[in-house]
Amino acid sequence: PITGNFENRQETIIGKRKQDHAPFDTFKVEHGKPFAQTYGFGAQWSKNVNLNNVVDPDSPAKLVERLEGGLWYPAGPPYLATVRDMYQISQKWTEYVPKVYDEYPHLLAEMFAYCTAAAHLQLKHKLVDSLMISNNGAGGEGWPLIDKIPADEVCDIATNPHQSKYPLPAVVHFCQRYALGDDWFFGKRKVPKDIFTCEKPLLAEPPSNLALLYDYKKPPGQKDKKSLSPIETVREAFVLCALLNLTNEAATFYKQSAHFCPAGTANLDKTLRIGSY
Repeated sequence: PITGNFENRQETIIGKRKQDHAPFDTFKVEHGKPFAQTYGFGAQWSKNVNLNNVVDPDSPAKLVERLEGGLWYPAGPPYLATVRDMYQISQKWTEYVPKVYDEYPHLLAEMFAYCTAAAHLQLKHKLVDSLMISNNGAGGEGWPLIDKIPADEVCDIATNPHQSKYPLPAVVHFCQRYALGDDWFFGKRKVPKDIFTCEKPLLAEPPSNLALLYDYKKPPGQKDKKSLSPIETVREAFVLCALLNLTNEAATFYKQSAHFCPAGTANLDKTLRIGSY
């Protein structure tokens, strides 16, 4: 969960490499000791950017060795810091973003700028793996928490979390495509742009035993089925159930609670399948 205290090892995952080379001296967010999710780009924030064109000549960021740069600074959201530290980071972050983009005009430029700001301020981040999930096959993410959930419970937990029973990552970073079988799919670019309009139906939601029904996925546009292991199936099911349900919750709130739709006009039928409209 989002927290300032990571002492509970049942819900906190720290990679072995960090345990071996960068052991934590505290598990609490304090002044000078920010926390964040591990992202898998290592020291690319300095390797792929000419820092001479970004920071001042005497910036400490230029002195960070590659090993240190990959252990303390490849940070991504959620970022957790005291107000004092985050204010200082934000000042340098916004200064560095356009300069980093000039050097590296790609998707991760703003994240690299954050890393550079932290390194300039010598704010070593304590990086944990359990705050976020994204890529089903990636290490350094909170998937081991999902793997502990039985297949017949995973959709129920995804839609109604039981943190004391099954601790969960705080964030689904849905930059991937998720699918099970031929019909169940979520891809952010495939969500219809008019999903919040009164007449548009809500998304179809999978059955609670989704993880027991399939051992493959075939997303829209993919010719062949891809076989999945039991672990991969549970992971896909968790994200599908969570994102389809949360999208519907947001759309329902917007249509009803925010009084966007006149009374009786909101279409709340859960019939729309992403990829088939």
